[in-house]
Amino acid sequence: MGRSKFFVVLAVIMVVVLSFSLYACKPDEPEDNLNVNAETTDDEYFLELKGLVDSEDNLLSDINITKATIKTLFETKPVVFSNEEPCYASDKTDDDGNPIPHSVKGVYLEDILAEYTDSATIDAYGSMTLSATDNYVTVVTEDVFNSAGRGSKMIIAFEYDGVLLNTSEKSGALRAVFPDQVANTWAKKLKTIEFSTEILLTPSVNQLYFYEYLDQEYRGYYSMVEEVLPEGTANFRYYGFSIAELIDAEILNAQASDKMHLSAWDYNSESDTWSEYQAWTKYEVYSVGYLLDQVEREEEGIEVLDRAPVFDGPTFSAGMTVKNVLAASVFNSSIVTLETAFKRYDTNTDGEIWVKDLLLLLNMYDEDDSYVITSIDNTTVEITAEQIFAAKFIRDGDEYTFNYDSESISFKKIEVKI
Repeated sequence: MGRSKFFVVLAVIMVVVLSFSLYACKPDEPEDNLNVNAETTDDEYFLELKGLVDSEDNLLSDINITKATIKTLFETKPVVFSNEEPCYASDKTDDDGNPIPHSVKGVYLEDILAEYTDSATIDAYGSMTLSATDNYVTVVTEDVFNSAGRGSKMIIAFEYDGVLLNTSEKSGALRAVFPDQVANTWAKKLKTIEFSTEILLTPSVNQLYFYEYLDQEYRGYYSMVEEVLPEGTANFRYYGFSIAELIDAEILNAQASDKMHLSAWDYNSESDTWSEYQAWTKYEVYSVGYLLDQVEREEEGIEVLDRAPVFDGPTFSAGMTVKNVLAASVFNSSIVTLETAFKRYDTNTDGEIWVKDLLLLLNMYDEDDSYVITSIDNTTVEITAEQIFAAKFIRDGDEYTFNYDSESISFKKIEVKI
C-alpha cells in the first residue's frame, strides 16, 4: 500500500471512530423528547367548567382550565395538607376506627373561579355534577361545597398521598377533595364540573311504591364480563328492576332535568356499624340503571346479591354503586325497600315499624293530608293523617301488612290524596 493510500484509509477510520464517539456522548434525544411530550401532555390536560353564572345570574360560556394553569395558581395560592397535618374523609376509617389521613397539594376551586372566570361566588350555586374520565359521575350538593355554610372548600388536587398525579395514575390527572365530607364526593380522574343554581332538596313524595311488591314485568337483566381471580375473567348476568321500565310505567315520575336521590342503610365493615348513606345522580345515569337483587355467573346458578337491592348498571364505574337501598326518589315519587326499612327502624326486632318514620323520611307526611292505600288486589282505602301517623308495617316472614286501627291490609302503594 502506498503512503498516500495509507493516510486516506487512516483518515476514513478516524472519521468513523469519531462519529461513534460523538453519538455516544450525545444526549438520548428520543427519550428526552418523550419525557417532554409526556409532561406537556399532562400540563395540557384540562378541567371543563360548565354552567357558570355571573353575579347577575347570566349564563357564562364554558371554560377549560389546564393543569398548567392550576400549577401556576398553586405558586401564589397553594393548598397543602401534609402528613403532619392531613385531611380526612368523614366516613372512612381504618380497622381500628381511626380516620384515614391523606396528604394533598392543589388549589381551591373558589380561587380558580375568582382568578380565571367571571363567575359569581360559590354560594350562587346549589349543586355541582362532577364527571370523570372513567365515566364516574356524582352530584354534590351545596351543603358539601359551600364553605359559607356547612360545606368545605373544594380542592382541585394535582398531588395526592405523595403521588404527583397524571393520567396513568389511579387518581388520574386531577382529583376532587372535600375535607371532612363523605368519600364519594372525592372524585378521582376529574374532568368536568357542571354547576347549577338549583338547590337540591330531598324530593317531597306523594306516590310511594314498595320494592317487594313491584310487578315482575318491570324486571330485566344485563351481562358483564368481569375480572375474577385467579381464573382471569368470567361472564356475569345481573337481574333486577329496570329504572327505565319503572319510569315508562310512571311508577317513578322523572324527566331529563330531574335528579334522583338515593337513601341507603348500609353496613360499614371497617367500623362494624350501620349508617345512613345518601347520594344524588343525574337522569343520564339513573335512567340506564337497575335495582338489582340477583346475580348469575356462567355455568353456575342464580344467587341473591349481597346487600340487595343494589343500585347499579352496565355503564356504572367503580364508586357509583349504592347497596342496601332504602329509598330511590325522584320528583314526587319513590320506591322503598321494606326489608331495608326494617333494618333501619325495627330497633326492637319485634317485626313492627311505624309508617310515619318512612313518610317523614320522604317528606310525605302532612297533618292536613289524607292518604290512599292500594292493596295487592288493587282495592283502595282512604285514611286520615291521624290514622296513618298511628299506623304500622308488620312483618311476618317475607310478607308485610299495613295496619291501622283494627284493620290489616296487604298493600303495594301509598299515595297522598290530591
